[in-house]
Order: sequence, then structure tokens, then C-alpha cells
Amino acid sequence: MQQNEPHRHNTNGIRLFSLLWLSAAAVSAIWVLGSRSGLPTWHGFPNTASTTLLLLASTAGTSRGVPSRYRWSIVAGLGCSALGDAFLMLPGDYFVAGLGSFLAAHICYLWAFTSDSRLAGRIMPFVVWGIWGIGLVSWMWPRVTRPLRIPVVIYAAALSVMAAQAASRAAARCDATAIVAAVGAGLFVMSDSLLAFQRFCHPLEWGRILVLGTYFAAQGGIALSVMLPRDRTA
Repeated sequence: MQQNEPHRHNTNGIRLFSLLWLSAAAVSAIWVLGSRSGLPTWHGFPNTASTTLLLLASTAGTSRGVPSRYRWSIVAGLGCSALGDAFLMLPGDYFVAGLGSFLAAHICYLWAFTSDSRLAGRIMPFVVWGIWGIGLVSWMWPRVTRPLRIPVVIYAAALSVMAAQAASRAAARCDATAIVAAVGAGLFVMSDSLLAFQRFCHPLEWGRILVLGTYFAAQGGIALSVMLPRDRTA
């Protein structure tokens, strides 16, 4: 019994640090959302990249029975997302670089969501998100400049497949961690759809709050899927 005490204290310490990083991420997100600037930049702390990095820290420190492939794929996805955040905050047009970084993030998330669930195990989520993706690309097509069209199509396809696989996994597993991940993935689609509307159509009055609010909620949900206690029978 005494031999288990150091391990228990170590586990509690890791859990505490993960919760502290998560709390810091929540404060960072609120700070960014409360900023009056058009877009958060490096001029102030925190910003979108630092918020994502704090979520990364909260997941990297979690070790409560989380499969290694799932945890480190999510960590890698958050890292790629933070890189994408940084590109989009830099002065100048780094839209393609940011798009590529988030594309890599979705591939990482897809790798995580197929670690314990067969790809397209449930067809309906792929039908729903596929229709959404096709509709979004069809709407954007005449509004996107020719050099951006292929990157946008590839990105939209990866985003839709990632969200569909998350929903398929949640339907198959029916546990809290999978459901939270699927909600996060769905919010990611919503955030990117709003961002596309903002960039290529017409700015919304509350566009920044809507885009960043759904984005932080999306990344937070995906991060929580690593941190929440897992069903041992799953």
C-alpha cells in the first residue's frame, strides 16, 4: 500500500498542473475575446497562439490511462494549430501558411480519432459533414481567387472528414471523452465556416467574437477529450 503512495502523489501532481494550464488557457481565451482590437496580435499577451499553447500544455501533462497515440496526436494537432494562429497574426498575408498549419492539425486529429475507432464506422456523420463541406466550397468557389481554390478545397475536405470521424467515433463509443471530442470538432467546422464568411463575403458585427469563441471552444473540447477520466470498460 505504501509503495503506491508516491505514484498516487505523482498522479495528483500531474492532474493539478494540467488543471492549472487549462485554467490559464480559459483566462487567456477570455482576455482575447474581451480585447477591443480587430484581431489579437503579438503586441499583447495573451493571444490566440498562447491560448492554444496553454491547451497543449494541459494535454501533454495528462497521463491517466490515455492511449499514447491519442494523446500525442492531439498534442501535435494543438501545436500545429498554435503555429497556424501565429501565421494568421503576423503582419502581411500568411493565409496559405496558416491554412497549411491547420490542415496538418486536422490530419493529427484524424489520426487520433482513428486510434480506437474504424474510419467511417458510421456513415451518416460523413454524409452530413460531407454535404456541409460541399456546400461551403460551392459557396466560396466564386469568391476565392484562383491560386487559393485548390488549397481551400483540400482544407475543407480534411476538416469535414475530421469532424465526421469524430462524430462517427462518438456514436460508436458513446462515452464522454468521445462526445466532447466530437462537439469540439463540430465547433471547429463552425468557426472556420464563420471565418470564411468573414474573409470572403461580409464582416459580421460580432464576427470576431463568434469566430474566436467557437474556435477556443473547439480546441478546448478536443483538449478535454484527453483530460477527462476515461471509461475503463471502453
